[in-house]
Amino acid sequence: MKAFNLASFVVMLVLLAGCSSSVDAVRYYLIEPVSVAGATNRGDMSIEIVDLEVPQYLDRLQISSRRPDSQLVFASAHQWGESLRKNLTRALARNLTNLLGTAAIGTPANRLSSLPAYRLTVYIERFERGADGYVHLLVRWQLIHRETSETITNSSNEYISERRIDSPDFAGTVFAMSELLGEFSQTIAQRIEESQ
Repeated sequence: MKAFNLASFVVMLVLLAGCSSSVDAVRYYLIEPVSVAGATNRGDMSIEIVDLEVPQYLDRLQISSRRPDSQLVFASAHQWGESLRKNLTRALARNLTNLLGTAAIGTPANRLSSLPAYRLTVYIERFERGADGYVHLLVRWQLIHRETSETITNSSNEYISERRIDSPDFAGTVFAMSELLGEFSQTIAQRIEESQ
């Protein structure tokens, strides 16, 4: 009887360990491009995203957030599916394609075959859920017209999510991040259209 109880106890521990490991399984996320209504086809326009940089604390797989004491927290069970920098570059390029109606958007990984009309450099200073519960995007960017070498924009913009997001809601956090990158993309597209 004691051997039976011991065997039952061991089986139960193995089952509980299996349940806890599935609960603690790592979940992976990506920033997605925003969908927009069909833009006018602007096949003659070309843009090169020369560089997109993120701070070192964001350049890791774990998704970061902030606490009220200026402390950063990294979620080991909630991670980016790839380098955040590469994901943001690709999503930004797709957003600009959708907003401006042109497929001629070059990136460091996918250069254009001809010289672009515009060169875009982006430095993200902050991009995470803050201690206030809102997602923050703080970005500096520069847009240069290639033919005239004129700096069209040298700007810093901040975007904040419309609603607060609970700290365990990583899917909601990443969705808000995608929306904020979409807002930033709209700012770029509008500035390019104004410069035409």
